[in-house]
Amino acid sequence: MQRCCGCCVSLQKGVVAIGVLSMICSSLLTVGYGSAAGTLEEHVTACRGGIAKDLMGILPSCEELSDASTLLAARIFVYVQVSVWLLFFVFSVLLIVGAVKERSGLLVPWLVLSVVVIGAIVWAGVRASLTRRTYDLLACVLATIVCTYCCCVVRAYSRHIKRQALIPVVVPTYPHTRLCCENPYAHAGGIRELPPAYSLHPPNNCPTKKKPLPTGLGVKI
Repeated sequence: MQRCCGCCVSLQKGVVAIGVLSMICSSLLTVGYGSAAGTLEEHVTACRGGIAKDLMGILPSCEELSDASTLLAARIFVYVQVSVWLLFFVFSVLLIVGAVKERSGLLVPWLVLSVVVIGAIVWAGVRASLTRRTYDLLACVLATIVCTYCCCVVRAYSRHIKRQALIPVVVPTYPHTRLCCENPYAHAGGIRELPPAYSLHPPNNCPTKKKPLPTGLGVKI
């Protein structure tokens, strides 16, 4: 996958958009389940008086709350939902930061929690199909498709960042032509460069000039 939403948006912009959308959805769900958690005890008290006060319609009915196990499950459910969506909000912020700064490690928490959320949505869809709630089932199917596609986009962008980090940087090198009489040990750092007159073994590729024979040997130059 090289682009998000077909070919009109890059992966980086798509991941940022997914992070913003996740922040909005998680903040709304956090506020909703937080309100439900805050009004749960009031709803239980009102049910004991014969009047229900579930304004959002997400809490169990008064008949179901009469059972102690159902009441405990309802309390655990709302508090877990608040914790999960609050954590999802934090991971969405990390997702945006990781997309902007191109750090694949910051994308992992959002991916892991999204897989958990997808599993919960699938389970809710199975329960909706067993109880024959058609609208709930359609909503679960749509949410599963959207969340799965978002996970694929974030995963593709994470791989793109890792591939860019593995590309070797090619540094241009220029050939250095050594001069004819350059000392081959000049750059070694271990042997000191000697003057040409005192060189013990001059290089073979250096042109040598014939020196005159010593005078006084009876040879005419």
